[in-house]
Amino acid sequence: MSAGPIVASGVGILLLVVTAYVLIGGTLATTEVLVEAQSSLAAQQEARMRTAIAIQETTLNNQSLSVKVDNTGSEPVVDISSIDVYLHYETGPVYIPYEKGDVNYWNNVRINPDGVHPGQWDPDETLTLIVTFEEDATPICVQVVTPNGVSASTYITR
Repeated sequence: MSAGPIVASGVGILLLVVTAYVLIGGTLATTEVLVEAQSSLAAQQEARMRTAIAIQETTLNNQSLSVKVDNTGSEPVVDISSIDVYLHYETGPVYIPYEKGDVNYWNNVRINPDGVHPGQWDPDETLTLIVTFEEDATPICVQVVTPNGVSASTYITR
């Protein structure tokens, strides 16, 4: 009797064990990534539920628009430059980037009162934005969107 069938059986069993190990390892890694993604999504949704903003006042002055926005939620907005601003014209909405260019940009003038975390827009604070737009443009509406997707909009009074 030769040792060939015994060696072949041993190699076959070894390959089955290695294959099972690779499949189980891949499944565990995929499960770990999935659980981490679900946890991150839940944390983002919780932060979004605690975020609320309200536009209190708009003032139109030639090529600029002053917008006062209150943080009425319980979540601070840490990165002010990540806020999105849109001006709506008769032709449709236009995205206004943060501090870029001579026209069609916005910047934050002040946060009032800014006592708890300076430079962050905390709950019960008012953020004043200045939006600069093109000379012949007449915006109808302004929309402000926080980094986590909560928005407020209002018509512009003249």
